[in-house]
Amino acid sequence: MASVRDFGAKGDGKTDDTSALHHAVQHCDGELVFPRGDYVLSRPLYIPLEMHGRLSIRGGGVARLLMRGPGPALHLVGSHGKTALPADFDDRVWQKERMPTVEGLEIVGEHAQADGVRAEGVMQPTFVGVLIRRCRHGIHLATRDRNVLVNGCHVYDNTGVGVFLDRVNLHQVNITGSHISYCKQAGIKVAGSEVRNIQIVGNDIEYNFDDKATAPSADVVFDCREGTVREGTIVGNTIQAKRSPGGANVRLVGVGKDPAAVGLLAITGNLIGSQETALDLRSCRGVVVSGNAIYSGYRHALVAEDSEHIVVSGNSIDHNPEYRGTSTDQVVLRRCRSVNVSGLILQHTREAGDKVEASVELHDCRDVSFTGSQVVGARTRGFLLKGCSLVRVADCTIRPRDGDATYRAALTADDKCGQLMLVNNFLAAGSDGDMQRGPKSGVASGNVTI
Repeated sequence: MASVRDFGAKGDGKTDDTSALHHAVQHCDGELVFPRGDYVLSRPLYIPLEMHGRLSIRGGGVARLLMRGPGPALHLVGSHGKTALPADFDDRVWQKERMPTVEGLEIVGEHAQADGVRAEGVMQPTFVGVLIRRCRHGIHLATRDRNVLVNGCHVYDNTGVGVFLDRVNLHQVNITGSHISYCKQAGIKVAGSEVRNIQIVGNDIEYNFDDKATAPSADVVFDCREGTVREGTIVGNTIQAKRSPGGANVRLVGVGKDPAAVGLLAITGNLIGSQETALDLRSCRGVVVSGNAIYSGYRHALVAEDSEHIVVSGNSIDHNPEYRGTSTDQVVLRRCRSVNVSGLILQHTREAGDKVEASVELHDCRDVSFTGSQVVGARTRGFLLKGCSLVRVADCTIRPRDGDATYRAALTADDKCGQLMLVNNFLAAGSDGDMQRGPKSGVASGNVTI
């Protein structure tokens, strides 16, 4: 164990400690300790692991790095260029590079282009109990990494992205038990990358938005217009924000009408809400949305476009009675295929902030099953179907708020719809009756008008 003070670092918040800290990294025995203090950096602390060997950097929760230059305060660089299979490792990686650990350290950005930590080509980088604030990007993963752990960290009040997977080839990343909040571009973002096995579990991911930005922000965003993200979970998190232009709590973006770029994902057991759109799914495949409490999607609780093989099960769409204001909470599917929605309670309690034609809209969809659900306090209509086929609405309750004179019907299907099955529902009648549909649209039976 070596103290950075032994290598000349002052930690007084005034002296530039960059050279002393470089010297400490180069000559320590691998376990580098920062005693209590504020250590000034004017350029990145560049750490090529192949040269320096196994490394642990510890601050004990009392040390702070003040990054006063551009770039990352800590720049970890490894040489691993293959997969995580045991046979693909050169022995030098195990001997010198595996599991560099940063623990109990605070990093504060004092330059507009200052970042917290950047890792490239690193096997098992491990970040525990790290606080990163007032930087651009917090934890920046680039080029190629494997088996990343982010555990119990605080990534707070940054101008860019909290945890940024940026054009990285990365398999196995676990982000757990962390607070990732008030990062203007996104809390967790994947862009232009190839990522497999991403687990985002048990975090508080909040208020990651910029209400003055021209580009839409999101708490969690997988942008796969370039690259792919598959095989992952977003489980047991609190994900909430405030409304921002085009903002979303969770946004998955693929490529056009080909939904292969992003998918094989489970979004389960989260609290999600207080954004323009709670769940925004674009060109996705194999996404399971289950057991979530969704509230205050100011425009949409869920919108999905050009997606297929989507399961939405056992979710609640509601509101927080402590929060005032309007909330539309609409569910919209456009050009989707093979979608199952079941066990949903969509309860409109607040006034709508935007005028809508229905609580649930389906446009040009095929092979959709909407069963065992309730749409309570329906807006204008419960369901509106346009150009849809092979759609089942069964065992559902659809009714408006008491005394709602704007309510028209439980379900309306246009003349382009066909092969519909509308069975065994409770349907509240409105000004247009309980149901409007073409004479050849399909089968309607066993329904009860209420």
